[in-house]
Order: sequence, then structure tokens, then C-alpha cells
Amino acid sequence: MSYLETGDSTLFYTVTGSGTPVVLVHGWTADSIDFSWLIPLLEPHFRVIAYDLRGYGKSAPADAYDMGRQLDDLTAVIEHVAGEPALVVGHSLGGAIVSSMAAERPERLLGVVALDAPYAVGEDGRSGVEGMRERLAGEHPQEVVKSFFSQVSFTDQTPDWLRTLVLRRVESVSSAMIRAGFAALWDHAPVAFRPESDRYLARRTGPVLVVHKNAASAAYEEATFQHPASRTVVLPGAGHWVQIERAEEVSAAILDWWTTARAG
Repeated sequence: MSYLETGDSTLFYTVTGSGTPVVLVHGWTADSIDFSWLIPLLEPHFRVIAYDLRGYGKSAPADAYDMGRQLDDLTAVIEHVAGEPALVVGHSLGGAIVSSMAAERPERLLGVVALDAPYAVGEDGRSGVEGMRERLAGEHPQEVVKSFFSQVSFTDQTPDWLRTLVLRRVESVSSAMIRAGFAALWDHAPVAFRPESDRYLARRTGPVLVVHKNAASAAYEEATFQHPASRTVVLPGAGHWVQIERAEEVSAAILDWWTTARAG
């Protein structure tokens, strides 16, 4: 097993394959196991690096979990594990991390892929975010998250085993880490809320691929694109864990997009 010391945490990571480095960044209440279905499809084409966010999976707890620390961790993985600029692929909270990286530290990146990222909430959604924050502050945040995921993250196409995996895993996440992961995204106003996110996402001047289950969210992101190779892919009927439910389609979208972006 491989670990990277970051100063206030120790990050677990794996490396497989060879070629252009791709760093995979998982989402809230999860760990890098979420990419187990995607990694075998990518590793024939890339050197695939997957790590657990601070405080999740096999990575150590840390002093802080804000977006700035998340970007520091991703920078450290790129510098010390990839050893060169990399593609970054993020799901959910990970999508917010990689998009923020593209806006703030673009020199570290070759391109960015955001998988069903939940940021850029409009004014009508702010009260929902704050209401969720209040519920998570209660005694049983795990139950709050499980109820939320059951309502919004699955469709009739989501296999039962994936529902079970996601909901059981929430039970293993500490209350502190549930709250910290939520705050990492929703306290970072530039990416979390419109209209600030309009300008922030437009700072992603490199190639961007957005894979989303929701066409309206994909269209919003497309309006922020600056690079001619950027594109969106919509997966109708998919649940939130697109990299698991639709791994082959996600992999094909990444490979097709990167062929064009690399040539450009």
C-alpha cells in the first residue's frame, strides 16, 4: 500500500497502468473504491492514480477539510505521485475539487472531467443547502444522508446492490467527516452558488468534460466553457454514481474527449 504525507494528513493512493497520468477524486461519504469499475477501463490508456480524500477511506484525519486544503492535497498528488501535469477526474464533491483546481491552479492540469458534480446552485436552492446543513448538525447525520441519497441519487435503473453499497457505507463515516465533507463544497461559495459560479467556472480555460445525468446542469456548464475541446455528455436515466452505473459510457466519453483535446 502507498501513502503520501501532506503535512497534516497522510493520503492513501494506488497507481496502475502507464501513459498520461489521470488522477481520480471521489465524492462525499465515499472513497477511491468508487472508481473500481472505471479504473480497469482507463488503465490500458493512462497511468491511473486514485486516492482517498483526507479523513476518508484509508487516509488519515486532518486539521481541516476546506476546499483550499483539498486543492493542496490534489496538488501534492500531482506533484509527487504523477510527477507531471495530469488529467483530473472528479465525482460529486470530487467534481467540485477538480473544477476549483482548474480555476485556481490550471498549470497543474492537462484537463478536467467533472462527473455529476452538484455545484452551481441557484438562489432558489440556497435554502435547501442550508436546511441540509442544519439537519446534518443533529445527532444522526448518517440517517439524514441516507434519506437524502435515497431521494435524489438513484433511479429505477440503479441496481439494488449499488443502493446497498452507498447506503451501508454512509453508516461507516463519522458524523464529523459527514459535516466536514459537506462544508468543503458548500462553504466554497465561488463554485457552490450562482452567480459567483458563472465567473468562477469560466476560469477553467483548459479542456473540460462534464458528464451529467441532468441535461439542464450540463447546459449550464457548457455556457461557461472557454476551450474549444470542452464538451458535455448527458446520461439520461442514470443515477448519481455514473462512474459505477455507466462505467463503460463514462470511460468511452473520457477517451473520445481526450483524443480530441490532446490533438488540439
